[in-house]
Amino acid sequence: MDFVAISIKEFINSDYVHNQITTHLTDTETLKLGFTSSFSVSHTAIDSGILLRWARGSQCSGAVGNDIVQLLQSALGRNGVNICCAALVNVAVGSLLTQAYNYPSKFTAAILTSGATGAYIEDTRNIRTPQSDASEMLISIDWGNFDKDKHILPVTIFDNKLDRESTNPGFQVFEKMVSGMYLGEITRNILLHLIDHRALFDGTSSPILNRSWSFLTKHMSDIERDRTPMLIPTAQLLEHELEIKFNTLADRQVLKYVCQLVGKRAARLSAMVAAALIRQMLEKGCLRDRGYTLRTSQESYSYLSRSNHGSSNNHGRAGVQSNSAPASLSSTSSATSTTSSSGGQPSSHATPIHVGVESSVYELYPDFKTNMKEALVEILGPSANETVVLDTASRDGFGIGAALATMETSMTLSGEARNRSDNNITICRQQQTARKQLTASSSQQQ
Repeated sequence: MDFVAISIKEFINSDYVHNQITTHLTDTETLKLGFTSSFSVSHTAIDSGILLRWARGSQCSGAVGNDIVQLLQSALGRNGVNICCAALVNVAVGSLLTQAYNYPSKFTAAILTSGATGAYIEDTRNIRTPQSDASEMLISIDWGNFDKDKHILPVTIFDNKLDRESTNPGFQVFEKMVSGMYLGEITRNILLHLIDHRALFDGTSSPILNRSWSFLTKHMSDIERDRTPMLIPTAQLLEHELEIKFNTLADRQVLKYVCQLVGKRAARLSAMVAAALIRQMLEKGCLRDRGYTLRTSQESYSYLSRSNHGSSNNHGRAGVQSNSAPASLSSTSSATSTTSSSGGQPSSHATPIHVGVESSVYELYPDFKTNMKEALVEILGPSANETVVLDTASRDGFGIGAALATMETSMTLSGEARNRSDNNITICRQQQTARKQLTASSSQQQ
């Protein structure tokens, strides 16, 4: 936390920021800080949270099991930074707040982030211990550790290899299948498997490709973006980036197909999460209250098995069969609702349900948006093609959202939260006074 505190200090001491602070704050006021975290936290109050575990390869001793706000506040004090941390905000909640702030005319019901986290609007009647009298609350979810026992997800030997060699084996299994941080390594594992079986590059690898994490998701994106008949840009990438100079058109086609499989699976699994949030809100929450309904048809459906495109189970579970019927999304909140000619499923002209996605993979990876939307329609029914809108969320949305939460908190704090904030401010001022006295004493001695 000391590094974070020092970085904050350097930022607020920069000329422009320092001038803004001195212009808008009096000597008796303390600057408020919004703290955004992408890790699993037990959120006990707006300005308090216990870190449960690290993820995405991060490791730092002394943090798990402790209040990260207090850790940051202590580091700020040690480094002479007169700032009070007033709000702890999950990255997904921050992004959702920003979407709602930037686009007030849209109904943004949920948000997904690149770190396998999300947030959605929940009816407080469904919360066991609601901490508010409001009818709805924002709920943050960390689904990166979903199915850590690997009973449901279509896990392959290539996923297992990545998991074993990661910094947190056995954890964040779902995240390792959808996050851009891991897609390149999954693809590299597949490529080496094909090379070992002489099915690719005539059985010859390279020192670079043999090195862990050398094949990047960016490489996958560049390869999928190559639409030339002979895949010449892919050949150039293989030669210059991976030092594989001798490759055939068939090799390049196989390479592109592998990238497509891994990328499409990530998109479809991401859509599964989005659909789960929408179904929750339809069946028990805010979408139901706004007039949206969820109907089911009679045909059987298997979603996860389709994400593997019929691949064999020899190298892992291809998926699971589901007896649940597919959902059909409709809305009664609009007076202009018609019935489609195919299947009798309703299409709606009501206000769309917006789901924000804050992910560089979603934004930049070829066909990721299309594959994700197609999977959503498969799960929720054809009318979801119009009723559900996937939006690209602002990359820095979580930071803006944390600032919005801090501003709102500063204006509405009451009771225990206000006392805790006041105590933090008092501590900040005491530390500042002590530093001034120490500096003055040191100057007199000199």
